[in-house]
Amino acid sequence: MLVLGAVLALCAAVPVAAQESVATNVAMARALKKVPPEFPAAARQLNLTGTSEVQVTVNESGDVVDAKVLKGNAIFSANAMAAARQWKFTPLNKDGNAVQFTSVLVFNFAK
Repeated sequence: MLVLGAVLALCAAVPVAAQESVATNVAMARALKKVPPEFPAAARQLNLTGTSEVQVTVNESGDVVDAKVLKGNAIFSANAMAAARQWKFTPLNKDGNAVQFTSVLVFNFAK
């Protein structure tokens, strides 16, 4: 029990970065560099199309530091995440300070 209390006290002392959730259209307007995903060869052979929704976490400098697929055909997932990780955004300021934010990017895979 003593160890758990010490861990909780230590965690309470570590500051958590402020993070905002930003709508897709707002994030798109803040995008400085948009990298389109490559169309997977397997999807082309199977004549597949679709979309992938990727949640991105953007740091205080505007760099994508995390990306995960929320929705979409798995055949597109790796390419959608690889593209999303290369995007660059205008930093988001709140109360005069740059803050991290999350948003969802939607990638359309069509021929």
